[in-house]
Parts: sequence; C-alpha cells; structure tokens
Amino acid sequence: MQPRTLLGLSSRTGDATIVPNYLTERDHPWLCAALDEHARFVGQRRSELRARMREPLPTRAPKGKLRFVATLLETLGTDQAAAPVPPREARWAAFRAATARPFAREAVLATAARELGVEAEALEASLFADLESERRVSPLPDDLTPERLALEANLMLVRAWLRRAVRVRIAAWGNTRALIRQAQLAGLLCVVRRQPPSESHEGIALEISGPFALFRHTELYGRALSALVPRAAWCDRFELVAECALGRGPETAKLLVRSGDPIAVAHEVTKNGRRLESRFERDFRRRAPDWDVVREPRALEAGGTLVFPDFELIHRREPERRWLLEIAGFWTPEYLATKLQRLQSAGIDRLVICIDERRGCSDSGMPDGARIVRYKNRIDPERVLSILRSG
Repeated sequence: MQPRTLLGLSSRTGDATIVPNYLTERDHPWLCAALDEHARFVGQRRSELRARMREPLPTRAPKGKLRFVATLLETLGTDQAAAPVPPREARWAAFRAATARPFAREAVLATAARELGVEAEALEASLFADLESERRVSPLPDDLTPERLALEANLMLVRAWLRRAVRVRIAAWGNTRALIRQAQLAGLLCVVRRQPPSESHEGIALEISGPFALFRHTELYGRALSALVPRAAWCDRFELVAECALGRGPETAKLLVRSGDPIAVAHEVTKNGRRLESRFERDFRRRAPDWDVVREPRALEAGGTLVFPDFELIHRREPERRWLLEIAGFWTPEYLATKLQRLQSAGIDRLVICIDERRGCSDSGMPDGARIVRYKNRIDPERVLSILRSG
C-alpha cells in the first residue's frame, strides 16, 4: 500500500507521530451497506462488484475508507473461477484453431468449441475466467458483522504501516509468552528485554528489525512482522512504537498503537504451532536415543536480554553435557554475531543455531566460531549430533 494512501487514512501530530484514523461505531451504517452490496453481487464477476464499490453507497461513506474496506473485503472471500471448460484448456484449443487457418474470430471459437464438445458461448466464457477480475464473488463469512469488519479494517491499516517499518518496539505486560512465541514462529530478528513490572505483571520489550532495515525478503518479512499486532492484543497491556518510512527517502514518522485501540484480536497460539520444530523433535529422538529433548526450556539472561531457546538437549548418562538449540527464521550475520556475543558473555557457549538458507537477509559472511546447521525444509538430526559429539 502506497504511503499517500496510508497517510490519507491516518493523522500526524506535531511530533511526527502517526495516529491511524480507526473505523468506529460512526462507520457501522455504511459498513453495513457495503456488506449488503457485497452480498448482492455474490456469484457475479469481481469486476462488476469493483465497479459498484467505486460508486456512492446508499449511506454516505468516506471515499478513502470505502476504497480501503473494498480492498479488505476481497481478501476475506474465496472467489472461484466459474468456467464450463478449464481456462487454460480453452485458450490452448482456441490458439490451435487460430494457427491452423486464418479464420475470423467466430469461426475460431466455433472450431475450438467443437473440439472440446461445448457450445461456442461456453468456450468464450471460459477463455479468461481464471483472471482475478473475472472470478465469481464468493459469500463472506457468516459472522462478519459491521463491528467485526471495522476491527479487521483497523488491523489491516496498522499492518500496512508496519510493512514500512525500519524498527519496531513492543512493550507488553501480562500474558506475554504468546507474543514472544509468535515472534519466534514468525522468525523475526528480535531482541527481548525485561521491562519494569506493572500492576504485578512482569513486563517485556521486543526490539524488532523492520522490513525497511533489511536487504532481502522485505515483503515476506513485513507480513511476518504484521502478524504480531493481533497477538499483542492478548497481553494485559501493550504499547507498540514503530519508525515507519514515509516514502523512498529518509523521512520517517512514528506509528503508535496501544491497548484498547479497536483492532482485531488473534487466536491463541498452539504449543505445536511450527511443524518444523515438531518434525525435528521426532527425528532427533529417533536418531539420538541417548539424548533427552526439552522443548521450550526456561528463558536465559544474556547481556541484558532474554533468550528463548527452542530446545535443550541433555545427554542421559552424562547430564553435564547440555546444549541449547535455536531455530532461526529470518537472519543476518550481524544479528547472529550479536546473539552469540551476548550468550558467550553470559557463559553460554554450547548453542547450535539452525538457519534457513532461503531466509538470509544480507550478503555478509557468517560470524566466526558459530555452530551453524543450515537447512531448507528439514533439519538433519545427524548434523546436529555431529556438533554435540564435538563438544
């Protein structure tokens, strides 16, 4: 989403703070009208609904917000291609008919239709049915009320800003483990520190690199970062501050999101939320029966930060042989080097870091002395074992 669009849906204070113009109860009447229009076009072409949503609704609606909501509604359905013949097959038949002889258009369609055993009108309707604008509008979820739509739109607005973030800081109190776990599952470049407690709740602060600070995978990373927002709403209290780029130049502004802001809340994270972790645990237990596997061991203090390993690996007959294993998502050599330095300063040197070869975000070399296991789709337990045996 372009900065101009985002600024049109937000306010800026004197200290260059971005305040999203959230949808509220005052917007519910026209949101209800937008939902009614969407329901009226179910089964028709998406292009027809788009044209209607560019026109005024029966209830007056702010133009910018209406365009924004119309875009959101497209993501909430599951549009289908409605075609008597698979579109690619129809195009290929028409291409063969057109190259065989220089027929007129009607003759080409008739020849291709006879080949496929359908009427010419059915063939013509199938030619481009898989294009996004030609797909048929599908029903929206039954529980999508104007209230829920407003919350989803507000969340979408905040997420759009976060995809332009250079850096993000989330301070949270109470029920923070789900937030930390989401950051781990998303593979974000993140440092966790303790915060002073508030109302008897322990506090943490997540300092996260934004997509505009990276060299590669910025779009994929931006989506992963934006997934933290609805998770933060699970905490008893939180405050998110993001430094966001306003364009291609150096100008930035601060986005501020707090507890109580009207944004949609995410579902709770399941314990086995990452398939890669579960598969490694299963494979390692089979390959290394002499080692116990402890999932999500206690957090470690290291250089003023908190480290949350994914596993602790303990030799059964020699329990002093203990290793920590962390599965990194997105990574840069600088991020890994800083993490290792903090751990070593805290006396923790038995650490294996598993990195996804496809998610490196810079061109720099790897830090010296790092015990690294590279992987793509599966972590090889034998490569982890070879490091454990060496120490």
